[in-house]
Amino acid sequence: MRLRAWLHYVACGAGLLLCGCGGKSVTATPTPVTPDASALAGNWLIVGPMPAISPSVSIPPQPPPMRLALTVDAVGNNIVAAGFGTHLCGSFMGSFSFAPVVTGTVAQDGSFSLGAPPVFPDITVAMTGKMPATAGTPWAGSYTVGFTELPGFQTDCVGTFSDTFTAISFPLVNGVYAGTASSTTSVNGAPTTTTMALQVTLQQGGTATDIRGRTVTSNTVLTGSIKVQGSPCFSSGTTNGSVSSSVLGNEVSAAFTMDDGSTLELSGSLTDASESRIATNLVLLTGGQCGGSRPPFAYRLPELDRQS
Repeated sequence: MRLRAWLHYVACGAGLLLCGCGGKSVTATPTPVTPDASALAGNWLIVGPMPAISPSVSIPPQPPPMRLALTVDAVGNNIVAAGFGTHLCGSFMGSFSFAPVVTGTVAQDGSFSLGAPPVFPDITVAMTGKMPATAGTPWAGSYTVGFTELPGFQTDCVGTFSDTFTAISFPLVNGVYAGTASSTTSVNGAPTTTTMALQVTLQQGGTATDIRGRTVTSNTVLTGSIKVQGSPCFSSGTTNGSVSSSVLGNEVSAAFTMDDGSTLELSGSLTDASESRIATNLVLLTGGQCGGSRPPFAYRLPELDRQS
């Protein structure tokens, strides 16, 4: 906040003198300027290696207890973060994500704290750090992520993870990715596999409309288009401007409205800071000529590889 010093003039004889008739002046002491938080905007790997989307599987020997990546927006000295991570969940590796609800404010010395309101009853996220000198350079901090018990068969996913870290920047998603999706069905008792070649153009950051009709501008917004070869029902599609297509940390989720009216959804995780690969799992198709109704028709898609 800038302090505006008002100069008060009074008449003294035939002339005007500053602050009385003695010719003396008063100099205002400047208030320190709060740092602009824009250097924090973007994608950050908090605890590596990159977290990955995958079904629950038995954990490998000596896995890292926590992986975490954030996508940060900044307005003035206020910051808002969304993220994706994986963590040890009993005898399995669990995953979690959170929308942009973790908020904080940068102090005059560049330090900040991030925290989430109690909107997620099963997870708490808190973080402290020191803003980098310039955008894209590493910064240090500490985090605490806690999990309470969830309903269902997995009842031992409870714990609190805390540690220090050095955050590493990785670019906003902007490129063309390609991969092959396949589906196997049974025709007259014989398995038949159909394949589709996908070319996906993605751009992270922009403006979208949320479910309440409000305009949202954020680094979490993902827009793009898709071209498909091999489908008898559709050949292209685009994201529809809703916030259902997003980047949360290194988790990439896109929903395309196809040219036959169907919706094609895919999700995956960036595997490293070069963003050369998105590790995916399934492509889900709903509506249109091939998708039918819920539950969606599923295609297996192991990965998308960057073309440009």
